[in-house]
Amino acid sequence: MKNSIREALLQERELYSPTNEEIENIKKRFFSLPKVKASKYVLLYFPHKKEVNTLPIIDELLKQKKVILLPKVKDKDILPIQVKNLSTLKSGYAGIKEPEGNPVSPEIIDVIVIPGIAFDKRGYRLGYGKGFYDRFLKKTKGLKVGLAYDFQVLDKLPKEEHDVPVDILITPTKTIYIKEEKND
Repeated sequence: MKNSIREALLQERELYSPTNEEIENIKKRFFSLPKVKASKYVLLYFPHKKEVNTLPIIDELLKQKKVILLPKVKDKDILPIQVKNLSTLKSGYAGIKEPEGNPVSPEIIDVIVIPGIAFDKRGYRLGYGKGFYDRFLKKTKGLKVGLAYDFQVLDKLPKEEHDVPVDILITPTKTIYIKEEKND
């Protein structure tokens, strides 16, 4: 079931060309979150294979002097590593650009931005099936934010015991609060 959903949505995403307005709307919705405004450490992903483009968000966070972290895959784990300049990234796991350096503790991350092939209205996501993010998300208490285009949001995805839902899902047209955002 997951594989057929994954294949269909990957095909749709491959053919999809988001508008600048859609990317800008996602960025505005992201920056309107109180936890983002108050954050210091933000883990994002480097966009790969037509995932929602996080580069405008990363650029803005760098201007705001936030600590930007990107994932580096080592063995079967995500290591959050600080990035000060995107030009220093190197091709890593699956050809995704990754940082070099020492990882920070997952416990200090305030906001985690998570890619997905699909999300459901309960916050569960469908990724590539390797479990990297599910394993990582169990180590952090940060706000989990999924970014998706509207066609990637389904009513319900098949869920497994190890799946970790996002707290908030942002699309170009809406912000879905799965778990109320807490201002600690």
